[in-house]
Amino acid sequence: MNAYQLAMRGHKVTVIDTDYVLGGTTANTTARITAQQGLLYSQLIKQKDKETARLYYDSQMAAIEELEAIGKKHNLDGDFRRVDGVIYVEEETSISELETEAEAYQTLGIDGTLLKQGIDLPFETSAELVMRNQAEFHPLKYLKGILEVLEEKGVTIYEHTRGKSLDGDMLTTNDGNNIHFKNIIIATHFPFLDYQGFYFNSFKISRSYGLVVTTSTPPPENVSLSGHDGPSLTTRHIIGRDNEHPTLLFGGMGHMSYMEKDMIDQLEKLRLYADQKTINEERFYAYRAQDSMTADSLPFIGCFDTKHDNRFVAAGFNKYGMTNVVLPSMIISDLIEGSDNRYHEMVSPHRNKGVLQQIKQHATTPMESMSVEAKNMLKNYPNIDDVELSAGEGAVVKDGMLKKGLYKDEENNEYYVVDNRCTHMGCSLSWNQPDKTWDCPCHGSRFNFKGNVIEGPATEDLDVEIKKDND
Repeated sequence: MNAYQLAMRGHKVTVIDTDYVLGGTTANTTARITAQQGLLYSQLIKQKDKETARLYYDSQMAAIEELEAIGKKHNLDGDFRRVDGVIYVEEETSISELETEAEAYQTLGIDGTLLKQGIDLPFETSAELVMRNQAEFHPLKYLKGILEVLEEKGVTIYEHTRGKSLDGDMLTTNDGNNIHFKNIIIATHFPFLDYQGFYFNSFKISRSYGLVVTTSTPPPENVSLSGHDGPSLTTRHIIGRDNEHPTLLFGGMGHMSYMEKDMIDQLEKLRLYADQKTINEERFYAYRAQDSMTADSLPFIGCFDTKHDNRFVAAGFNKYGMTNVVLPSMIISDLIEGSDNRYHEMVSPHRNKGVLQQIKQHATTPMESMSVEAKNMLKNYPNIDDVELSAGEGAVVKDGMLKKGLYKDEENNEYYVVDNRCTHMGCSLSWNQPDKTWDCPCHGSRFNFKGNVIEGPATEDLDVEIKKDND
């Protein structure tokens, strides 16, 4: 969306993507476009003030309106529609928390209301907090239309190209090419070159899971649901699919990255909880996603550091990227053109984030990383010469005094032996069998089985050695 705004304002724009556009996190998203982001507004009033809470609500609603306006302007086929956001609780003991948030809505003038079992859902609830006039869409359909607009505007897009380093006004990519820029926007989920802005200690990485099913007992189409207690599932319709039954997307089972949990187990739990909510018929798709979480629950949008006025960042979206990828396009395009933006100070990476929250995050993040390392040190890994893997399997192994990552290729008898240390800050990597990736529990970097970076903040590939089966 940054590229769209700048191109529409007449700027020459180049986009690079580590993998391919419309893949990765963009494809694996619940795509809930909402200013209702948990019980956020009572939190913001308490931790900041009423003005900040209302301003953040305004920014999110402005982002929704911008998405809708762009779709109408270019006649995009993105299945965009307005729905009501609904946070529900199942236990009566949780109602008081919704009541506190409902009071914040009233204080701030947010269009919403608290109901006691006032929505006809296929499962029982104790209360629901409604925020009206939210939205949802099909992100890939919508963005395919945006890409066509960018092509018409002359925007250059390089796929399979990763930014590696900056020197003045020159970006060097992973393949050694240089891109000279007047302004650069780092919108890479987790900012690469994060040392300059101390970003490695500013985010916690949350992992969550998604499941797409058909159901014979769907909730109403005009609501997007989010559970506050119990399994805390999000639920929304996927429209435009030609299925016999309505199609739903369930999301949930989130945990922090340092809490290493098996992806298959988490997806199975999600399936079981989803089956408790609705009578599900067919399962189409399941996935895992990662999100960057900030100490004060607000995104980082603005200048990357305090030394450069032409380097910008957009990150830390706290699971609500659909609105918070639009907000940077409005803020940063204004900053580049020297204009004021009413939301900038609130979400600047250099704002006052709240002393207690920031200290807590900066203190606990390295402790959590060290805890993961300590657990990995105590694990008993098999010797590389003794382990037997089937084709397509991977495992952490011992190679003398060192730990390695071992993967057996499905197409031949070759083994990929990679360094088990993340090239970002040296954390031990875990093997993710369903995705066939090496994942970092500390800051969310991911590598494919060949050791190539597929998600940062790491910019360097893993050292790799290829061995034959009979070596």
